[in-house]
Amino acid sequence: MKEGYFVFRSKIKNCKVQRLVRFLQKQFVRRPLISILSVFVIIYLGITVLIKILEDLSFVDASIMLLPAFLGELGVLEVKCFLTKVGMLASLLVSLLFVAVVTAKITSVFVEFVARGGSIVKRVNFSKHIIICGWNFQGKKIVEKLQNRDLKTRKNVVILANLNTRPVQDEGVEFIEGDPTQDEYLINAGVNKASSVIVLSDLRKEANEADAEALMIVLAVESLNRKVHTSVQLLNSSNRIHLERAHADEIICLDQLGGSLSVASSLNPGVSNIVTELLTFNSGSEFYRYDREFSDEIFGKEFSEVVSILAKRKMILLGVEIDDSPEIRQRLSIDILHKVEDENRLIIVNPQSSYKIQQGDALFVIAESEPIKL
Repeated sequence: MKEGYFVFRSKIKNCKVQRLVRFLQKQFVRRPLISILSVFVIIYLGITVLIKILEDLSFVDASIMLLPAFLGELGVLEVKCFLTKVGMLASLLVSLLFVAVVTAKITSVFVEFVARGGSIVKRVNFSKHIIICGWNFQGKKIVEKLQNRDLKTRKNVVILANLNTRPVQDEGVEFIEGDPTQDEYLINAGVNKASSVIVLSDLRKEANEADAEALMIVLAVESLNRKVHTSVQLLNSSNRIHLERAHADEIICLDQLGGSLSVASSLNPGVSNIVTELLTFNSGSEFYRYDREFSDEIFGKEFSEVVSILAKRKMILLGVEIDDSPEIRQRLSIDILHKVEDENRLIIVNPQSSYKIQQGDALFVIAESEPIKL
């Protein structure tokens, strides 16, 4: 019985030792610099205690004697005991080894930084920023246009994509490596505080597969923040209904957009040039949405009157966003009404019915720069 008991105890001790070894190995792999620094400190304290005993010194004096060796300079060895010299020499070697390891780590971090094309962050702490989920060849142009906005309207941009390297070299744009369909990475990208999310289609995949991934991203985003504005690229317009059910705010069907623009350009030459300028933010006129308080010159005026007023300011009024109600729908029955997803709002482009601008409405205009006060 006693032999069995001791065997059992030895097995338990072996298991504990093995667990401790595995734990130390994991810590060393996860935090190599901290682990090496800990070993460095332990060796320093151990040799200090040894010198204290051998040379009959106080702990402070022993530490001062050993410090030059740990700083890479052996100095004059005026000591009584040979083991003290051995300890100081060992301290020097440990110091050189530590410097070599730290240098190698710094070099590897720098090489990895260069190979990845710049920094890759784990988490951001922004608010009212724009998140780009996924990546394709259009991403760089989108980032450039977002960065070219006026300083007053420019927002922080975060890219979240499954890429090993930074897709853009601009260090002013944060990049998080991760799967945008997963909550963890979306939270790291600050989706809870973001103002907009742009979902780019993976053009390397088949259309339905890419659209399915875009749908998963939208579902994840909307489950975390229903207030964020989601704009999604879609390759197959027949999949639009699924994105609408997922509460995507704006869906850009690339197959419809390209085809419609080609037809419009063939019937009305020059249309594509106008659309290109309006969608480019670094020159010429652009689209703007004005949703601030209106002056007395605008408030209460007919849409057609406001068109004339803004024309004098070299602005073109295109449409208006208003509160939805049965009365409004009846009054604007001859117009095409666009429902704003998840909001009780309607958008009317160039209304043919009579409508007076109210406080709380939003105007869509073409202008050289963002209107500050209307």
